Amino acid sequence: MAQISNTLGASGGASVGASGLIDRPAQVRALASPARQEIVDALEAAWPCTIAELAGLVGRPADALYFHVKRLIKVGLIVETAARERGVGIAAKYDVVARPLRLSYGPGIARRDIVKVVAAAVRQSAREYEAAARDPLVAGDGPDRLVRGGRAKGWLTPVETRRAMKLLDDLAALMRAGKPRRGARPMAFGYLLAPCEVRERA
Repeated sequence: MAQISNTLGASGGASVGASGLIDRPAQVRALASPARQEIVDALEAAWPCTIAELAGLVGRPADALYFHVKRLIKVGLIVETAARERGVGIAAKYDVVARPLRLSYGPGIARRDIVKVVAAAVRQSAREYEAAARDPLVAGDGPDRLVRGGRAKGWLTPVETRRAMKLLDDLAALMRAGKPRRGARPMAFGYLLAPCEVRERA
């Protein structure tokens, strides 16, 4: 999914700027769908794709993607690029408008919409984790393990919190840089970091 970061206006279909900052309410709301998050993730990693290529990358039927692609175009998160000849016809190709895409927590973005986007990302990550963890062919232990999930809680100073954010940024950058290629397998990373003060109940 477009990176959810604390660097995270107007509504409508205006495009994301060169900075890749998603700061328009309609764009944020469009990403509350796990399917649309998958499309954005795949295009960000794979560069321009036809619908057929995109379907192969996200494991969904091609005809199920058109509605989501049209919505992402309408809000300005992806664009139709050069077409490619396929058989007797020409297939359009699609791409994200900037790399990397990052969600904004700035003015004009309702926090409830950000929460919906994050919740959708967590649901998708949980589905992917469960499928992999149940697969007996996927290593769950040892040096070649491919699945890991969990939760950690601790008390961090501001300096330690900045370090944790930097580690997450570095891991997100590593994931975004991974392209479909020989010897590479699709991997998904989902993790949450948030303050969790215990508040006394009345």
